[in-house]
Amino acid sequence: MPITSNLRSVGAVLLGLGAAGLAATCVFYVLAGPVAALPGGAPDVIAAIAATPRAAGWMRAAGNTGMPSDVLLAVGALLLSADDLARGRGVALAGWLALAMASALFVVVDAMVAFVLPVAAAQLDGVAAYAGVRALFDVLFTIGAWMASGGALATTWRRDGWLFRSAVAGWGMRAAGAIGLAASTATLAGLPGAALIGPSIAVLSVAVGACAALAWADRASPSGA
Repeated sequence: MPITSNLRSVGAVLLGLGAAGLAATCVFYVLAGPVAALPGGAPDVIAAIAATPRAAGWMRAAGNTGMPSDVLLAVGALLLSADDLARGRGVALAGWLALAMASALFVVVDAMVAFVLPVAAAQLDGVAAYAGVRALFDVLFTIGAWMASGGALATTWRRDGWLFRSAVAGWGMRAAGAIGLAASTATLAGLPGAALIGPSIAVLSVAVGACAALAWADRASPSGA
């Protein structure tokens, strides 16, 4: 049977708060700059190390905002996935679970940008150590974006699904998913595309916020989402 009004309400609130935090986090990443804080943004390790001290404040803001937002997104997505589980919508269920997993992974990514990369960049004669830490950060960010993008596409697999009752939610999730999946797949394959990963996450934050608003509007509906 469909999930209860209370469960949908809680899921909508948590997802909405998480989406708002994710949007703010995206702004802080932009202010930190791609050289210091985004996968594929640095031409080389030396440039990344040089850019980090100037960006450290915004990197800390991105991580401190992103980590709790990631937790809210993960729990909110899990709660809203219950409806697709009850209705036997396997692909959409998988999408919400992928979004929850990606959010959990981004807790680590945001922790690294706030507390690990600045420390690694500040070490004397620490170029090799920073290179290893930055490589780990870049690949975790990229695979997290890959999971989130694939999840966004899966939640909107069916045009008759509840997300398409809002154009911003339905088509926004599809657009963010398509861009992010193409960009992150290319990046993992060693091809150009990393520059589009960040924008795809920003679009996803807006689309997820629309999903939360739609779920809140449907909270009292017996037919649910």
